Amino acid sequence: MIYIPTYGRANKQTTWENLPQSLQEKTTLVVQDREKHLYGSLPTAVLPPHIHTLEPTRQWMLENLADGPFVMLDDDLVFATRRQDEPTKFYPSSGADIEKMFEAVQLSLQQYAHVGIAPREGANRVTDQYLWNTRVMRVLAYDSNVLKRHSIRFDRLPVMIDFDVTLQLYRLGYQCPLLNSWCHNQAGSNTEGGCSHYRTDAVQEEAARTLAELHPKFVTVVKKYTKTSWGGDKTRYDVRVQWKKALESSLSTG
Repeated sequence: MIYIPTYGRANKQTTWENLPQSLQEKTTLVVQDREKHLYGSLPTAVLPPHIHTLEPTRQWMLENLADGPFVMLDDDLVFATRRQDEPTKFYPSSGADIEKMFEAVQLSLQQYAHVGIAPREGANRVTDQYLWNTRVMRVLAYDSNVLKRHSIRFDRLPVMIDFDVTLQLYRLGYQCPLLNSWCHNQAGSNTEGGCSHYRTDAVQEEAARTLAELHPKFVTVVKKYTKTSWGGDKTRYDVRVQWKKALESSLSTG
């Protein structure tokens, strides 16, 4: 099953609109109670009234919706497929391309606890079929049985939860392939809707520092200047993560 948690974008469901009908039939929008009346005939799962942010939303999805393999998608995604004639370039994915992409995700989840799709950033530079054991974002595919077995949670941080969950899995020794025959992109982080109504600079700094406390050997808090994200032309707290070192640490602990 595919789930799209969404808020503040009832009239602009980019990810949903980019999915072919065959995948829309397997997809549910996870919406807040205060917006449940905005989605018309679209398939929805309604959150309890007290849940207003993404972190408890994902935890609720894990506890109440996920059974075996499942995929969580950001709600503002576009997809592209790598060209065969010029592998460093992409073209906008067709419905058939996206079907193949999700078939590959499903197949990979039979072997791995977590799977991702390559982000558009930097995808032209590495043309291997897979990227291994790095950051996973926007397209998050999991075996829910593994998450539940290890009591992995999505609500330990106010934001940056994809970092935390990925690091927890790496430190347990679970490798992750990012499928690199396709890629995904979005309009930009902290745009209207989604997490933008609560992801302030202070919240970002809190999450960065907490992530470093949870994973002190693998996460360093840094300040980064951004030209485009977060409204652009600003400096904010972020993190530098040693993903592969986190995975390698599981070898020394057995």
